[in-house]
Amino acid sequence: MPCSETECLKLYELLKEKAPSVNYMSMEVMDKGLLIEVYGYETDVKDLWFELKKITAPLKEITRKTGMRKYSVSILAKMIHRSFPPRLLVEVLRRMNYRAEYVEEEDIIASNAPLEVVASTAERVADLNKEVGKSAASTSTRYFMVAACTLTNLPLNEVIKYSFEHGLLRALQENKYVLAMDWRTALDLFLKNVKR
Repeated sequence: MPCSETECLKLYELLKEKAPSVNYMSMEVMDKGLLIEVYGYETDVKDLWFELKKITAPLKEITRKTGMRKYSVSILAKMIHRSFPPRLLVEVLRRMNYRAEYVEEEDIIASNAPLEVVASTAERVADLNKEVGKSAASTSTRYFMVAACTLTNLPLNEVIKYSFEHGLLRALQENKYVLAMDWRTALDLFLKNVKR
């Protein structure tokens, strides 16, 4: 099965968890892909083959003429072992100078970013999203805080302090904040001033 080294390792982990049982199955990461050997009853091997196709189909990066690849949100969540807001991930990828869009009907993210970048960014967004929930009073405030931390690598307390001091955030109650404007506008202002 052709894949890059990182993609193969992620695929290997998924297959270990999801593959139906057969008499014998070995997987080896090679230079140009993942080598899978299977022995067992014909029906078991066929079942495994169909399961492999089902697991790998959304993982495959289907390149269009535009250079965009499709990433299944559910497969990405399984790969990183946590859920994340797809719209927020798309916004962060765009600000990392990648093209990205969320196609809700298909539950995919189309982007020209490599799988490694999409997966590692999704991981960071998922981790921060959980942490930020304690400080943000609304979804838009949470999105702002997660994106600001992800894009600048600043800790949450510094993002909150800077944003509060510059009027981007207002305090509602103890340790809860709300944005004073649209989260994308606030993020633009934050990034413009922090990167100076």
